[in-house]
Amino acid sequence: MANSKNPEWQPESHVDECVKSKRKDRPIALDLAIAQGIADAEAGRLKPIGDVAIRLTAKYDGRS
Repeated sequence: MANSKNPEWQPESHVDECVKSKRKDRPIALDLAIAQGIADAEAGRLKPIGDVAIRLTAKYDGRS
């Protein structure tokens, strides 16, 4: 995914780089989850926040 700081940045490349360098400051699983979230967003697999708020309110309303 491109961004304003680095238009050439790709999440897959970042994950590959982290795996190769065996970075210890963040678990690899977190990097993979972030990359999957970015891929989902780019593919349009999102739900509007209003829809989510309505569903959660209906589900948890009155439980407290």
